[in-house]
Amino acid sequence: MDNTTYVALSQLTALERQLDVTANNLANANSAGFRAERVLFESYLHQGDAGDFEQGTNFVLDRGSYVDRTQGALTLTGNPLDVALNGDGWFGYQTGDGRTAYGRDGRFVLDDQGRLMTLSGAQVLDAGGAPVALPPDVASALTIAEDGTMSTIDGGVIGKLGVFELRDLQSYERMGGGLFTPPAGQAADAVPDQATSFVQGSVESSNVNAVAEVTRLMQIQKAYQRSVNLMNSEDDLTKTMLGRIGRPL
Repeated sequence: MDNTTYVALSQLTALERQLDVTANNLANANSAGFRAERVLFESYLHQGDAGDFEQGTNFVLDRGSYVDRTQGALTLTGNPLDVALNGDGWFGYQTGDGRTAYGRDGRFVLDDQGRLMTLSGAQVLDAGGAPVALPPDVASALTIAEDGTMSTIDGGVIGKLGVFELRDLQSYERMGGGLFTPPAGQAADAVPDQATSFVQGSVESSNVNAVAEVTRLMQIQKAYQRSVNLMNSEDDLTKTMLGRIGRPL
């Protein structure tokens, strides 16, 4: 297998990774609070055995991915239990298996025990990192201030929603539903975020641009086909060369 085939294979591997990420972004274009993921690639120059007499060969390397922190659009719903974040902070949740997770989906509901939950069943955390519990009869008259303070209609303070800054978000793992968890075996490095404000009665949309993602998907597919064609052409050339070498004089 020569360098041409290796170059094509490195590009195909990188394109498969980008295809998976782009498809996941597109699938979550309508998921509230979803943050898109972007892939980072790098060109690696491999120097040939001939040293300065050759320019070397460039391969494609997958250097990982990062979370697009662009704010999604805020949609007014009028539901007092819908809360959007304006800034870079994250809601804290406690999942069904006891893990702490972070996300931006603020479509909350109350269960029969008065616990503030996400639609997927995770408990919402307060500023101290404990699950939020509300009196069931205040759901329709709940007031949430910009700093997250929750009050009744007569001004009685119930608690304060938590909003957290994730200092090393790029190391966190996606667990589906737009949620992030710390790497296995590591504690969360989340700290209170003072710069992010709460917007009651609104929901943040996904920051995925569906048209841009579809266009990117088409570009990836075309690039993938070009790489496959390159490998096939190289294979045909090799077969032709071997056929000529094997011909009797």
